[in-house]
Amino acid sequence: MTGSLRILVDGRVMQDRYHGVGRYTYELLRELSRGKVDLVVLCPPDSGRLCVDELMTRRNVRAVPSRVPVTSVRSQWVLARAVLGARPDVVFVPYHLSTPVLPGRVPVVSIVHDCVFERDAAARGRSAFSLAYRAATRLAMRSAAALAAPSEATRDDLRRFYGIELPPECVLPHGVGPQFFALPDQSRPRPPGLPGRYILHVGVRRPHKNQAVLVEALAMLQARHPGVGLVLVGQPDERFPDEVGRLVTTLGLSDLVRRPADVDDTTLLDLYANAAAFAYPSLVEGFGMPVLEAMAAGLAVVASDADAVREVADGGALIVPARQPGAWAQALGQVLAEPRFARHLAQCGQAVAAGRTWACSAERTLALLTRAAMGAGVTVGEGGA
Repeated sequence: MTGSLRILVDGRVMQDRYHGVGRYTYELLRELSRGKVDLVVLCPPDSGRLCVDELMTRRNVRAVPSRVPVTSVRSQWVLARAVLGARPDVVFVPYHLSTPVLPGRVPVVSIVHDCVFERDAAARGRSAFSLAYRAATRLAMRSAAALAAPSEATRDDLRRFYGIELPPECVLPHGVGPQFFALPDQSRPRPPGLPGRYILHVGVRRPHKNQAVLVEALAMLQARHPGVGLVLVGQPDERFPDEVGRLVTTLGLSDLVRRPADVDDTTLLDLYANAAAFAYPSLVEGFGMPVLEAMAAGLAVVASDADAVREVADGGALIVPARQPGAWAQALGQVLAEPRFARHLAQCGQAVAAGRTWACSAERTLALLTRAAMGAGVTVGEGGA
């Protein structure tokens, strides 16, 4: 292969609806565009908080606008037409469900971010949705020349649920941007309407985020830390009832809990900069980017013992059993009451985050895309799981 690698990217996930996957795709493409590549990007008409328009002005990036939903049947036709028009060396699919089923001669690299639905089905029993999701995932896996995952935890889940054995080079960890590392040296405005001292959490409102345990812990903290509040940043998901909101009301914490949904990037940085601590109690994750962001921002982080979360924290956070409110109250109380301990924890977190930049993520991703384009697609072993 000579010249720049031409990559067709299904960037339609760069919108608020896709939360972490959208952010991952946007940040990764920003970094990839700095290298010797030509990016042809399918992109949505409305990218919400993400500055996709700015990305598309770069000299080696060409936008192909598309209103076709990512997981629709028409999506296959859109991708096939884009392949014919762009003539790429490789197709990059940041969300595996949009993998072209009939990719033709162009190799496809797809990312499987997590197995949250599979774990939920294993715990609660299979549903029509979970069966359809697994069937679609299997089809995507068979259609891709190479698969990748953001963590060893997801790699293990793919082995457990699908019998897929990903090589080590197919683990492509997410990164964190330089704006978070700059926060400890900045004096940023405090968003209005917040409790005087607050614990921050960032994550969409879904059951596996386990935000209720933080509300219960907050109630316990009031005895020794009266007035400390909780800020839960994240969009609601209409598929799930608002159990956290009801719990806040039941425990009489409405004056101490804030739940902003639509937060732009500037306000999010302000929230990180002014928080007393960061808490991340997820039951399961594919990665956990907010943990990395909080550590880079110089916050003391208390995180759950979920496999991927522990992996991302890598010794830079205080790990707590996910389902034990008392343990969360104790850990957060220690961070709030012991400034020296909190500073040490924050320093450990920053040291971990320093090695997890988007530049590192882009370098590993580009290496995999290049191997696939050269016909050295990474072989994955598939068992009968």
